[in-house]
Amino acid sequence: MKSRDTLIKLHRFRVDEAKTKLAGLESIRADLERKSVELDVHLSEESRRATENEIGRFAYPSFARSIRERKEKLALSIAEIERSIAEARIDVQDAFRELKKFELAEEARVKRESDHLAHIEQTETDERALQRYARAKAAAERG
Repeated sequence: MKSRDTLIKLHRFRVDEAKTKLAGLESIRADLERKSVELDVHLSEESRRATENEIGRFAYPSFARSIRERKEKLALSIAEIERSIAEARIDVQDAFRELKKFELAEEARVKRESDHLAHIEQTETDERALQRYARAKAAAERG
């Protein structure tokens, strides 16, 4: 009994661990996507400023190129995180499936045990009823 409970707790822990890992990866992805949007905003602001003065017009192309390179690196990082998220989702599903196997096995064991106890109780009840009937019949025959 204790070993089954321990196994179920272990698998629940694995499910929780896998979910935590997935949540962490999704948080990283959201942060990278936020940074990418921030770069877009920064690039558009600098583009507007570049038209306002002569120095800005000369410096803007190299600035824009560096921002685009950073966005490309972010896009690669996001793609890698997406792959990791897909793997983590599979891990969550596998861990949950394993947990369900043990939980269902435990439920079946408890049901079998409950059915067995109900059967024993019913047998005892039937036996007492037969004994009462036999006593009543014996008393009726004597009397």
